[in-house]
This record gives sequence, structure tokens and C-alpha cells, in this order.
Amino acid sequence: MSILAGKLLTPLISPLGLSLLLWLAGSLLSWWGQRAWGRGCRVTGCLLLVVLGSPLVGEHLLHSLEAEYPLTTVTDSPSAEAIVVLGGFTRPPIPPRLITEVDEGFDRLLHGMRLWRAGKAPLLVFAGGTIPYLTGSQMTEAASLCSLALEYGVDRQAILLEEASRNTYENAVFTSELLRQRGLHRILLVTSASHMPRSVAVFRKQGLEVIPSPTDVQVVPRSFTPLLLLPSMEALAYSTTAFKEWVGMWTYWLRGWT
Repeated sequence: MSILAGKLLTPLISPLGLSLLLWLAGSLLSWWGQRAWGRGCRVTGCLLLVVLGSPLVGEHLLHSLEAEYPLTTVTDSPSAEAIVVLGGFTRPPIPPRLITEVDEGFDRLLHGMRLWRAGKAPLLVFAGGTIPYLTGSQMTEAASLCSLALEYGVDRQAILLEEASRNTYENAVFTSELLRQRGLHRILLVTSASHMPRSVAVFRKQGLEVIPSPTDVQVVPRSFTPLLLLPSMEALAYSTTAFKEWVGMWTYWLRGWT
């Protein structure tokens, strides 16, 4: 139930959700006769979207997360006992889709396979279950990643699946159990750069020796232009991702998961 509650509440604490809540609060205040306060809430809601939707702010917020762990080339990456790739970027083959599809987080799988091909670890661990009433499919994230990896020529004997998890915390708990059963504890952790701070914290809490190997970097440096002040959907998505990660880290800390 807490997993579902988290999935449902997350949109409310995003920039768009907060703006909507401010508009609703403003409308209620105006209805109750508090017109000045109501107008203030609605104006604040609009300003929130304008500010957090600007590339100047959105890129800065996301970069603060992505820059926490430096990127390392596959060649320079240290070796480990296993490469753990976190899922969360596939779409199951539900009609009219004919096959599993991916989003920009596919970089995670590519990076994990490159590390494996370079001999940085003999085992690839794909972590991620499914929530059927949200995804509409019984196919787990780990199974989707496995099918894609096999298409790219990865040896099935080198793949281990963790298919029970429904969030990052469970990724860490269930993956660490599988690794301990095999006497493994040193891992290369592969996930998106913005997701890495929370992921590293929760995996280390499980007693694993974690080597961060971030990928899927969204923000790159660029010179200032007035266009950076104009709101865009991409910049709003950056701010939304940053909000999600910060709230996730705060929630995990409160629950003793990190």
C-alpha cells in the first residue's frame, strides 16, 4: 500500500503538482472571501511554473544531482564482482507495441553491457520488478532488460535477475540478498546520474561495497543566453526529476533506508 501511495503522491510534490495545489488553495480562499490571499496563491502557482520551467533553473537543479559522482570511462572504470543495472526505462510489449520499448534511460543498459564486455565484472545483475496494476503487464523490468541484453549478444549465463523490487529501496534489499547468497559484495552500480546519489546511499546501507558508475547525463554546460529564461517543457521535466530525487532522499532518510 505504501508503494502505491508513494506513486500517487509523487506527482503532487512535483512543480506542476505544487502549482496545481496553489491554484486550488487560491480558488478556495477566494470562495471563502479571502480574495487577496487567493489571488496571491494563484500568482505564486504561476510564478512557480515559470521559474522552475526555465532552463536556467531546471538545468541547475538537475546538474546539482548529476555532478555528485563524476563519470568514468569504461576503460578507466575499476573492476568489481558484479555490475548492477537499475531498471525503470522500459515499456512492456502491450499492443499496439510489438516488442519492449525504451526511453532515454536505455543508456543504463548500454553502459552496463559495455562494462561487462570490457571485463570489469563477470556478472550482470538486472534489478526491477513490476506493479501490474500500474504497468498493465506481468513482465518485470529485469526480464525486459534481460531480453534486450540477449539481443545484444550478452551470455545468458552471465545474467542474474532481481524481479521482486518495486522501488529503489527494494532494488537494494533484494539485489544484496542475491549477491550475498553468491558471496559477492563489491559492485559497479549503474543508473542515471541524477538517480545515483539516492541509489548509492541505499545500496551502501545494505552493506555492499558500491562503486558508482553513472550514465544518462541530461545536462551539459552552456553559455548564458536570454533563451535560458524562457520556460520549456524540457526544463520543467528537469526540475521535476530533481524534486523527485530530493523528496526520495528525504523520505528514505526518514525511514532509515539510507
